[in-house]
Formats: sequence, structure tokens, C-alpha cells
Amino acid sequence: MSDLTDCYISQGPTIGDVDGDGHTDIVVPTLSGNIYVLSGNDGSIVRPYPYRTHGKVMNQVLLVDLSKHGERSKGLTLVTTSFDGYLYLIDGPTSCADVVDIGETSYSTVLADNVDGGDDLDLIVSTMNGNVFCFSTPVPHHPLKAWRSSNQGRNNVANRYNREGVYITPSSRSFRDEEGKSFWVEFEIVDKYRFPSGSQAPYNVTTTLLVPGNYQGERQIKQSQTFDRPGKYRIKLPTVGVRTTGTVLVEMIDKNGLYFSDDFSLTFHMHYYKLLKWLLVLPMLGMFLCACHPSSTRGHALTIIFKGY
Repeated sequence: MSDLTDCYISQGPTIGDVDGDGHTDIVVPTLSGNIYVLSGNDGSIVRPYPYRTHGKVMNQVLLVDLSKHGERSKGLTLVTTSFDGYLYLIDGPTSCADVVDIGETSYSTVLADNVDGGDDLDLIVSTMNGNVFCFSTPVPHHPLKAWRSSNQGRNNVANRYNREGVYITPSSRSFRDEEGKSFWVEFEIVDKYRFPSGSQAPYNVTTTLLVPGNYQGERQIKQSQTFDRPGKYRIKLPTVGVRTTGTVLVEMIDKNGLYFSDDFSLTFHMHYYKLLKWLLVLPMLGMFLCACHPSSTRGHALTIIFKGY
């Protein structure tokens, strides 16, 4: 079966440069088990697709760059489950697949993120049996590779890595405790996709500090700017004057209205209060140890009096 008009489609498509030729492709799963890749230029079927699984495909297909360290990217990998009980990792340019037998069916999109805190990318599969599988890959994690829901934010179903997006740089997203009056957040705007419409500028970026409910002041502190070109930028945010946690959310909307976001968490004044606790406890602990030490002055006096009698 090669005609998409003969197939039923249960989920929406996903978008990305599947075969690495620089042009947009559209990936469509079907109830027949076929996965089609269509040219974004004229809608024609990109060969050698369709790829046929042996069961219904009931979820959107994840598009992710699974190039290893030092390996040049050659298109994307199509990751999906099928009602035949397998997880498919289909190489975009060749349509050759690695298959993992999970023995269960799934309606949910396979998600991608760093789960265990390492530096690799993990694939998360949830099934109709109520199980959640996490598969580690040898692929380096990058914020733009993360796919945490079927939609990338509000209205985006496209692969972001090496295409378009915004992410917080590693130096800024590393966990830290802020104690000064302000702190810097560095982020990078990526826009490497050029066919067919070129640059997607201007980029409207809003950086928001979100503070939880135990804080009595303003809980959303926002800074908005417009940028005309991709690149790294820094923005200064005020710290919160109490001991609490917070989340920094960076959101970007391009000229077409596509939404992108990234976030990280941090704390305020936690280290200061820990130091203050020890400044109070240590003197009391020292007094207690001196009072209990057997060589104290009182002990000697009692010994002398006892010997005198």
C-alpha cells in the first residue's frame, strides 16, 4: 500500500528534516501500520517510505537526532510504537529500523529527555498495561532534543534540534543558589533552517522568574525583548529577598507565531540560612563540650579537695 488516501490517520503529523537534505518533511502515522514521509514542498511521498510496521500506529511519531558523540548528523530517527508490541527506531535517510520488543501496546507518543541526571538522552514509553519504560541511548542530551509532550509547547510539532528554538545554556541552567541582588541568565536562539522561507526573525523572547506560593511578593517577574538574529544573549533578573525556590522560564515566539520554551530551577538564600544555623549551633556545641570535658577546672578542684580529706 503506497497511497496515503487509502489509509486512516489517527494522530497528527510531526515535522522535520527526516533525510537530512535541508528541506522540511512531514511524517504521518496510519492505522494500517504504514508510516509515511511526505515532502513539505509538494506533498509527494519521500522514498523509500512508507515504512510498514505489523500493527496500528496510534501515536505521533517522535523525530529526534540520535547521532552519537563526534558523529555527523545525517537526518533524523523516527521513533514510535506499534500495536504489534514493538518499539521502532527508524533511520530517516534509509528507513532501516532497530526494533525493541516491549510486548505491550501504546497510544502515547514516545518522549525524549534526560531522566536520570546524566548527559545522555533517554526515551520514555508508556503502555496500555500501565507500565513506563525508560530506554537509555548513547546519544548526548541537548535541551532542543527534549520532547516532553506530543506538542512542543503550545502549537509546535516540529523537531527543534539544528532547526529552530531557544534554550538556556549549560552554564546558566546548572543548579545554583542565588544570594545577591540580581543574577544573569544566558540563552541561545537557534535558527538554522533556511528552506523554503529563510530566517524566522524577529524573535520575541520573554524571560520569567516564577516564585512559589510561600513568597508574599510578585510571583512572576518578567523581562521581554525582541531580537533580530540568532545567537547567545544574556538577561538580568532580580533575586528574591527571602529563602525560597524558583523557576526561570524562557519563552520565544517567532514571526510565524511558533512557540518555543526552556526552563530551569534554582534556589534563593538557602546556603545563607544553612550557614546561619551553624553559626548558632557551633557556640552552643562548644560550650557543651567544655562543660563535659573531664579535665575542666571544676574537675581538678574536686579532685584536690577529695585528696585533702
